[in-house]
Amino acid sequence: MAIERPDFANWSEEDFETRADEICEYFHSFDWLGRLPGPRHETYLELAVQAERTIEKPTEVSRNQIAEAVCWARDEGTSWQRIGELLGTSADEAERRYRVAVQAERGSHSSGVPT
Repeated sequence: MAIERPDFANWSEEDFETRADEICEYFHSFDWLGRLPGPRHETYLELAVQAERTIEKPTEVSRNQIAEAVCWARDEGTSWQRIGELLGTSADEAERRYRVAVQAERGSHSSGVPT
């Protein structure tokens, strides 16, 4: 079932902050990754990072989105160096920040990220 695209052009900054779940639901329902160049898992991570940078304060939803994207990227063989580049940090910092999430994800065998 397709979710109607929110009218982002008419949203205020407050709308973006308070309606983060709606934004995530829309983007999760849309097959936009298949339409973008480059490896899908890296594109997903890059867009999750960009989305979080557009809000004043990171939310649990935005942090989870990035963690899921990092897990997917690692599952696809992306190096910590590349993940660090996409996050705007070092490989060591990226691994320190997300290593536990990646290990937990590998233990659960279900990522919940788009395929």
